[in-house]
Amino acid sequence: MTGILFCVLAGCAPDAWRPDSPYDAFLDQIQRKCGDERIGSKSISGDFLQEGDAYFLDVTSRYYHREITEQDYVDALSGAFGARPDEPGLRCLLSVPRNLLPPVEM
Repeated sequence: MTGILFCVLAGCAPDAWRPDSPYDAFLDQIQRKCGDERIGSKSISGDFLQEGDAYFLDVTSRYYHREITEQDYVDALSGAFGARPDEPGLRCLLSVPRNLLPPVEM
């Protein structure tokens, strides 16, 4: 509930908390492929996915739905979690294929 309230107040992607089977499958792929990796001091599996980190899920939803660029995604995560842009965890996230739709025009 706190995560949803945070998203409402912070202006999260409108689809960040709605059921979305392709996005859920994307998160499952991240869990399988990158779950043991870290971004800064945070574990992708434990801290971001299992704990449901609202910021990570929001920015990842925006990245998956092509609302932000790959560089914006890296900048957002490295800035928020104190990671180097070339960190293995970030490289792993970028290696998971996202949807093939064209970018959303904002």
